[in-house]
Amino acid sequence: MHLVAYRPEYRIYLDTRLNMLLYEQLEEMTFAKQLPYYLGDWERALEQVQPSFTVLYDVRRTLGPNTDLLPTFFRSYGLMLAAGIAMLAEVYPAGLAPTPVNRILSQLFALPTRQFTDVTAAEDFLLGYGTSVAS
Repeated sequence: MHLVAYRPEYRIYLDTRLNMLLYEQLEEMTFAKQLPYYLGDWERALEQVQPSFTVLYDVRRTLGPNTDLLPTFFRSYGLMLAAGIAMLAEVYPAGLAPTPVNRILSQLFALPTRQFTDVTAAEDFLLGYGTSVAS
């Protein structure tokens, strides 16, 4: 995995062989008022994948939704759709269901999404999607 973005609020990694992005959202995201590099980081990551890519969206470390950043999240979902996402696997902490904000985002953008509480199960699920790229 190659590191694309390393910020206090999140990390984005790229697996070119699997044509997959790994997004880790951290606790600091809950309190962020703005994310000046967020969309640029996503654009840079999406330039490095092929259509039919997958995203492992790990939000196990966040403390809850941040409605201040909804416009930014809306735009990032639009970027993923435009780049040709095949599947988004969201990983939540055990016992915590997706928030209404996450459900609304997925519905508004018709992102192909599936929720998990185990990161290994999400990774295994994503192996059936996307286009693996030969090394």
